Amino acid sequence: MFRDKSTAYERLSEKLSDIGDRLVELEHGVAERLSPTPSATERARRAIVDILPGHQTGVRRYLPDFARGWSMPSADDARSAYHHAAGSLSSLRSSLPDLADYLPDIRRTARDARQSLPDPRLPRLSSFQRGMRTQRGVDRLRDNDTLTTLLIAGGALVAVGGAIYITKKIADHTEEPDYDVVRRDGEIEVRDYDAMVVAETVKTGYHEKARKAGFNALADYTSAHNRGGKKIPMTAPVLQQLAEADGQTKGWAIRFVMPKKFSVATLPPPGTNEVKLRDVPAKRIVSIRFNGNFTASLASKKLMTLYNYLADENLKQKGDPEYAFYNPPWTPGFLKRNEIFIEIDR
Repeated sequence: MFRDKSTAYERLSEKLSDIGDRLVELEHGVAERLSPTPSATERARRAIVDILPGHQTGVRRYLPDFARGWSMPSADDARSAYHHAAGSLSSLRSSLPDLADYLPDIRRTARDARQSLPDPRLPRLSSFQRGMRTQRGVDRLRDNDTLTTLLIAGGALVAVGGAIYITKKIADHTEEPDYDVVRRDGEIEVRDYDAMVVAETVKTGYHEKARKAGFNALADYTSAHNRGGKKIPMTAPVLQQLAEADGQTKGWAIRFVMPKKFSVATLPPPGTNEVKLRDVPAKRIVSIRFNGNFTASLASKKLMTLYNYLADENLKQKGDPEYAFYNPPWTPGFLKRNEIFIEIDR
């Protein structure tokens, strides 16, 4: 039936609480204006403010340490606290001579505590201005779709141009076996190759898997990872062909062409039995060239074109087709050069 009337102290406490909540809202608004994407430290502080019980928020955050946690007492509590404080003050006056002996220690402790506190100074104005200019630039970029598209397209062109430049530089400095073009019909060439020396290994599995395994084994040999001596320069192309049945495991033969200055006798012996050195005699081949990532469907189409050419020109095939890869694995697909060789009678 009856409701107690709130005292003046209670009403004042409620007003202070409302003011504190409003200060928190204003503080968050200002922080979001200045830093739309707050740092990890700021996000953690806000999370602590919102989650942890007892954390000082609102106007209490701006009070000195001795006043934090303060709440408005009732009238009886205030009178009791007054009498207790008066008694404590009398005790304090009587103990002042003793406290004077501890002042040097207190000053030293305060100095050490002050040195360990973080620097409360705000960031320099110049740094703040640079950050605001950067944020404004990012905002303009987000709002301008045309500019964003141009920047992305420009970056892509720079990346492609760099890839083309690097690929060309590598090709210019990579040795290839010598050959003479006997005939050229569009993408098909008839070539005569000189004799060469190859390092060869045989790997099982599907086409790409066997080529990668064979490449790693041969690269260990040329890089002197499993043998003594110096490194052997990389050449092109890397060759792949179905392995012959004579004393070899069925699978794919992967071959590195050795630089022309070497012979089997002058090459360092492999440090493992899986790599063999052998001479390849001079030969005539029919080749077809194509660009792009090597796939089974693309290779089948080009191989069929090559077979049709052999039939039309009444040329006799010798051995299985041989696949040639001229570029490093990281080369963009449209820059890759691939060829298929079929040896024929002269």
